[in-house]
Amino acid sequence: MHPVKHIHEVIFLIEQNNGQWTPEELTAAIAETWGDDVRFGSCSGNAFPKENALDFLLSRQKAVLSETGLVALHPAMKICSGHEGFGEE
Repeated sequence: MHPVKHIHEVIFLIEQNNGQWTPEELTAAIAETWGDDVRFGSCSGNAFPKENALDFLLSRQKAVLSETGLVALHPAMKICSGHEGFGEE
């Protein structure tokens, strides 16, 4: 079974890195942190693989790509509440 984390965990990972990763480096960091088969869920959808995490965050305006192609949090990004315990057993 694939481990499932909340997509907000990726937001926290990006925040901790302070916008220094390319999209490929972010995907590698996700695999290093949670394993290659990790999947992410959101407050409103089904779980998806790590390769789709950045696209999801970009589409929800939680993350942006800088002019140099690095991943950063969107300046106006807000995290929804109510995901405490998501993916825990």
